[in-house]
Amino acid sequence: MAGLFGRRRNADVDDGSATLLDRVTRGARVTDGFRFSLKGSPRFYDDVVRIIESDPGAEVYFGEALTYERGAAVALWRVRASGFSWLPVLYTWWADQERIEPVRFTFYLYIPPELKYPAMDLREHAPAEVEAFIKRTAPRT
Repeated sequence: MAGLFGRRRNADVDDGSATLLDRVTRGARVTDGFRFSLKGSPRFYDDVVRIIESDPGAEVYFGEALTYERGAAVALWRVRASGFSWLPVLYTWWADQERIEPVRFTFYLYIPPELKYPAMDLREHAPAEVEAFIKRTAPRT
């Protein structure tokens, strides 16, 4: 039976020993991965979700298609990933969008617990550098 927000309900009885994170993410596709956030253009929210989740080792476990940060409209993707095959695909798609659209945009990477200031502007780094940085600095679930 599908649970709230598409997560499968675990029929096991919770004895109280599971952490809050374990209880919240029960039934998630990726149970052991690096946790980080991306922020970018709200116009492309659904496309980015599809790109990330095209990798079986990655999922957007929380997202906001439109939120406001310091007066600017942004989209937020909270990601858990053990695989990063989606990252070069994101860069290729991004380059295509900038050829089609008249507006340049970027993605910012945030590493918990620091969610106020970005750790990296993806425009300034290659996909392999971003992956290495995430693996070096992001907390692992």
